[in-house]
Amino acid sequence: MSIFRRISLFMLAILASISLVLIAAPAIIIPPVDPVEPVTVYVLDLGLHSRLVLPDGDNGLIQYAYGDWHYFALNQQDLASGIAALLIPTQGTFGRRKYQNIAQLQQTITNDVSVLNFAVARTKATQLQKSLDQRFQQNIATQIFNPLNQMNFVQDDLDYTLYHNSNHELVIWLQNLDCHIQGFVLLADFRLADPEKK
Repeated sequence: MSIFRRISLFMLAILASISLVLIAAPAIIIPPVDPVEPVTVYVLDLGLHSRLVLPDGDNGLIQYAYGDWHYFALNQQDLASGIAALLIPTQGTFGRRKYQNIAQLQQTITNDVSVLNFAVARTKATQLQKSLDQRFQQNIATQIFNPLNQMNFVQDDLDYTLYHNSNHELVIWLQNLDCHIQGFVLLADFRLADPEKK
């Protein structure tokens, strides 16, 4: 084996190792410090995918989610749909589900869902909620209801790709709430920053 080939294989092994470490490492959410008129928001971590729950300003809550139209909205979760969602740009979907109160949300959370909650400024939460609702309304003609996850879905203007999935969308939403994210984001492995290390 030539020296060039050995060096190439060695470099490839290093890159693969670094990639595995980055993928396995959690993304750290650093919430805003002392937000004005704080309200609680929730991040639901479902293992591969994540969702955001915001207050609706009326003592209720709204869950928002992003994903692949066929896989997430239509429940076409066969191998071909899964591979397509991972490897090629596919039709994105935007989902929404309303809750009357926190108790109703808690009833829907199973043991395999990790829940993070933290405070953000009320104005930021309200602005994001209005923006996401406008985004949902833009494609309301495509709306369907998914009885499996009890969410309403519309087709989204953004394609779903490996590099723009539900977790990447969540990061954008969190940044709009004045949160900072540290770490590599691909899978839904979010953690809250240690308050003492902020």
